[in-house]
Formats: sequence, C-alpha cells, structure tokens
Amino acid sequence: MDAPTIKIPYAPNEKQVLFHSNAATEVVYGGAKGGGKTCAMVMEALAYGMEYKGAVIYMFRETYDDLESNIISEWKKRVPQELYNYHETKHIATLYNGTKIFFRYMRDKSDAEQYDGRSIDAIFVDELTKHSEGTIQQILSCLRSPQGYPPRFRASCNPGGIGHLWVKNRYILPTDKGEKSYVDDVTGNSIAYIPATVYDNEAIMMNDPSYVRRLENLPPKKRQAFLLGDWDMYDGQAFEEFDPSIHVVEPFKIPGHWYRWIGVDNGYTDPFAWYWYTVDEDGFVYIYREFTRKPSEPKITYTDQAKAVRDLSTYIKIENRNPITMREPIGIVYAGHDAFATHPLAPGKTIAYFYQKAGLSPIVSSIPDRRLRKTVWHEYLKPFEHKGKMVAKVRIFNTCKKLIETLPMQCEDEKDPEKYAESHIDHWVDGAGYGLVSYHVNKSNRPMTEKTDSLPWPLRTEDHTAKPRTISPYAQW
Repeated sequence: MDAPTIKIPYAPNEKQVLFHSNAATEVVYGGAKGGGKTCAMVMEALAYGMEYKGAVIYMFRETYDDLESNIISEWKKRVPQELYNYHETKHIATLYNGTKIFFRYMRDKSDAEQYDGRSIDAIFVDELTKHSEGTIQQILSCLRSPQGYPPRFRASCNPGGIGHLWVKNRYILPTDKGEKSYVDDVTGNSIAYIPATVYDNEAIMMNDPSYVRRLENLPPKKRQAFLLGDWDMYDGQAFEEFDPSIHVVEPFKIPGHWYRWIGVDNGYTDPFAWYWYTVDEDGFVYIYREFTRKPSEPKITYTDQAKAVRDLSTYIKIENRNPITMREPIGIVYAGHDAFATHPLAPGKTIAYFYQKAGLSPIVSSIPDRRLRKTVWHEYLKPFEHKGKMVAKVRIFNTCKKLIETLPMQCEDEKDPEKYAESHIDHWVDGAGYGLVSYHVNKSNRPMTEKTDSLPWPLRTEDHTAKPRTISPYAQW
C-alpha cells in the first residue's frame, strides 16, 4: 500500500526559490515589506528539518507575542499537522523524523547568552534589524552541528531599526545588494543576501492590492525603504549627527572650578545608567564618567548604587605629602521622574528616598518629555566649525562605552519621529539625556553680544567662571 501523499500549501515565488536554494552559511532575505519573508523562513525551517533527521532548529523573534502572531501562526497555517506534534506550553514542534523546532524569544544579548554551550544546527531570526550586532554574534556562537549537518543561519529584515547599520555593513554592501556572495574573513562563513519587495510577492499583490497602495503612500524616505528595500534612503537613526571623531574625546583632568552634575536613568532589573557632567568656560559640556550594569551582571540595589556613585565621585589629593580623600564638587543629581513615584501605602518611600538615605543630595526630577530630550540631543550633537576644527556642544569621554555604543543605535519612534523609540537599549541615552536636558533648561542665559560671545550659543554662567570651591556641596556625605 502506498504511503499517503501530504500536500504542503506553498508555491514559492522567484525570490523565495533563490532563498531556499542558497547554500551559504548565512543568508538574509528581504529588504522591503511584503516580500514573503516570514513564510519563506518557516518553509525553509521545515525543509531543513525534513532533510536532516533529528536536527535542532531555533526560530527567534523579540517576544512570544511576536512569535505567536507571526512565526508560530505561519507555521500552523503552512505545515500539515500530519508532519509534526506541537507542544503548546514549551513552544516546540517535533517533526515525524525527530527534528525539533524551538520557537523562542530573544530581545537582547542577555537573552542570547542563555543559550551558551548549546549546539544548534540551524538558527532563524525574523526581523534581524531589531537586534544589535552583539546579540547576533552571541547566538551565532551556538551555530554548530555535532551530527555533521551543514550549519545554517537564516534571517529576514527591513531597513531601519537598531541593527540597520551593522546589517547593512555585513550583508548588504559586501554582497553588492545581493549581486554576489562572499566569505567572512573572521568566521569563514559564506554570506549572501536575497533582496525581495512586495512586487515579488504575487500572492499579496493579488489578494491585498491595497497593501501595496499603503506602502506607496508612505513618506518619501520610508517609501523608498519599505516599498523598494532601499538601504541608503532611510535607516531610522534618531541621532545621525553622532560622529566619534567629533563627539568622543580622551579623558583629561577636569579643573576644580568647572561646574559638575550627575544624571541617572533609574534601574534595578533593567540596567541603570549614571553619568557625570561638567562644563568649561566656553560652554562645552563634557560627559566624563559612566556607571552602569550590563544585563548579564548581578543586580544592584538603589542604595548600593548611590554608595558606589559617592565612591566614584572622590579623588585623592596630596597635601604636605599626605593623601587626602576629596569629594568632587557635584552640584545636583537629576534622576528619571519615576524615581519620585509614590505608593499610597508607602508615602515618601521612593527610589529617590534610597538615593538620599545613602547620602546623595540634592536630587531632583529630570524632564520626562522624550521629544525635548531628543531635541536637546540634536542641538548639542550638531557639528560646527570652531577655531578651524569641527566640534559640537557636547563631548563624551571615551570611557563612557555604553553611551558611545548605543547612541548611534537609537531609532526614531515610528509613530512620532520627533521622539526616539523606547527600546531595550535606551537606558544609557536616557540617563545621559536626563542630565543634558536638565542642564539645558536650567542654565542661566545672558544676552548674546558681539564682543563677548564667540560661540554660537550663550552658555556661560557665573558658576562656570567661579573660583575653585573650598566646601563641597556633598559635605554631608
């Protein structure tokens, strides 16, 4: 008796065929919306799993909600139930030949680190540009096959998102936008890119032509990116002015009379981000110290954070050959507004309370408006020529590594480009932004005159040119 024939409801279009037939180790598919990316990813996972008995396959999205509404729903729609069993609680599909497909979320590098030590034959990441390069490098370290199967990394994406630049530099530019493949010098992996647009997807063109019209009606730059998959027209960067050669400087000894302050994005489970600032006689603001926690590191209580900030705000002065511990003359601490949130059952017992009990004072709430923070960042990051070189109002010590790493990765909010998007990598830009925007709105301006102001903004105040302080405002520490 012949085995029953199982039909799979899938007729790949031309670009999907190219995706399925590509044997490179790493292949990225897509570039525009509506190109059939999710469907191609699911069917490629099925094809790999059926070909290689007992393979281990992982399919990732940022959250389980994304998995359920996109990857898992597409799997259940396309893959005949006769081919697999699905565990609803564990989110695992087991094919008839023992291959297992694990549907998992991966929001950031700390999530990727949970898979350290595992051997994964094939890794699939939907919406690749929503991830940092470090996150993908971390999960790629698990790509290996003890069974001798060809390791495969497959991903889909659109232009934009926090990963736009690194994806463009790894998959788009070196392949001449899909015209050729290449071998990565570091990993030895062969790499390919398959560009696809909504016009390649005959099914959506036929069944939902209004979707195409909606893409065609987007603003010009987004239309180029999402309709045509143009990686050069729109990348969604919130702070495209950032240039390390202009904004990042080597640390130097800060004069004692320069005004100093602190900003913090509060956090315990989420990473916290403390920053120290100073301003020189010409009004240049320097962000000169960073204190933060990586997502993979142990949590630190608010009290212990404040104690660490106190310790970091000290230096040793030699007087008559004797070392004396001195406090930096910190003027004020600007905290995220949630540091002052109260509960009816615990009046006054806020995050700021723990900061103050540990000796930080005065602490005031920063401005919560994300639009204003973005505006101020733009104003201070904008390059201009001064004394024959390009400079900006804000300069960042190269020791502030997380701020330097994540500032260029921030994206515009898709619904409101005047804001930068809320994300899992905005803690450091928020923390630095709180101190910057609070300084900007609270500094005393004086009228600009041709004789006294050589720079294009009036930032000098009496504090900036005052004599060195003899009594620290943190004397109560």
